[in-house]
Amino acid sequence: MKTAVCVRGGISNIVLIAAVTAIIGVFADCGHSGGAGGEAGKGAPQQAQKAAPGGGGGGTGGGARQQGPVPVETAEVAIRPMVDIREFAGTVKAAYTYVISAKVGGRLLAINKRIGDAVAANESIGRIDDTEFRNALDEAQTQVRVSRASLEEAKAQLTHTERELERTKGLVGKGIASQSELDAQETQMETQRSRHELAKAQLEQRQVVLSQAKTNFEYTQIRALQGGFVAVRHVDGGTLMSVGSPIVTVVGLDTVFVELAVTEKDYQSIKQGKTASVSTDAIPGQVFEGVVYRMAPYFQSASRTATVEIALKNNARLLKPGMFARINIKLNEDAAARVVPSQALVEKDGKYSLFVLDDSATVKNVPVQIGINDGTFAQILSPMNLDGKVVTLGQHLLRQGSRVVIPNG
Repeated sequence: MKTAVCVRGGISNIVLIAAVTAIIGVFADCGHSGGAGGEAGKGAPQQAQKAAPGGGGGGTGGGARQQGPVPVETAEVAIRPMVDIREFAGTVKAAYTYVISAKVGGRLLAINKRIGDAVAANESIGRIDDTEFRNALDEAQTQVRVSRASLEEAKAQLTHTERELERTKGLVGKGIASQSELDAQETQMETQRSRHELAKAQLEQRQVVLSQAKTNFEYTQIRALQGGFVAVRHVDGGTLMSVGSPIVTVVGLDTVFVELAVTEKDYQSIKQGKTASVSTDAIPGQVFEGVVYRMAPYFQSASRTATVEIALKNNARLLKPGMFARINIKLNEDAAARVVPSQALVEKDGKYSLFVLDDSATVKNVPVQIGINDGTFAQILSPMNLDGKVVTLGQHLLRQGSRVVIPNG
């Protein structure tokens, strides 16, 4: 049994040695195959090293990689007029709106105006039943006449008593009349004077009542306070009205206002008298000219905005209250602004800068302060002497001192 095991082990060792010998032979043939193949294998790594960007001039270590020139597009700093026009959204408001209400109670006999009808100042547009008010007026006039008659009677009595008093004083001086007669006459004089004052006060009181009766009677005619147009008709004829009941709503349209909300930043640039252009979707293609008329002196705490009113003449009455409007206001302008294309600006943390091309085909990063920016051009306020070319495309690949190349430049 032991002899058999040794034989099998010997055979296995012989097979293993033969296999290893064959593999070594293959590698030996590869290492000594034709000189051209070996030289090509050695040359490939050297060519790759030479082709690599920033590769050193030979040697085993090689140099640090450097960024090549960045292709960019540029534009010249220019001088041109700039206008800062800001667009706002607002709502058209009537110049005034008021409600004509019943000033006295009664049945509304007629109302002769409907929605859209024009009304003139002090024009009668309806009437309330005036029977009771006419009777009250007649009674008040009669009472005034009675009071005037009473006053005239009291005045005559007072005059007569004054004469009697003077005559009695003369008789007392001559010793014909007694002192008691004089005292009685003076008392009569005071009585007549009081009656005269009472009659005068009663006349004044009844004149006030008469004036109120006339006013109430006039109130039975429903009149417009200002000219305008009927916007709402609240009741129809035959309605029993109480004091203060609305009848019609009138709006003034000859002048309208556009009300808009502006932020704190824009508020500082808007002044009374500035011109504004107003357009609406309801009247496409037509622009209305207006002016800044009023500015609220405070900001709403919720929205942090202030209300501004734009006044517009509306002679054709095309603009109606409630319309949505777009307002363009010229906030600022400069006839000779130093500008760059807006796309040249680089913004970071709310601050702006530019990459400016210098004479050595490198760029420098220049912080700038901008003014008017209309989306196409941006005004440069500082530095004031900015000149030359600025990078308009490829800024995201640049840093201070980067090398650049301008294709077809």
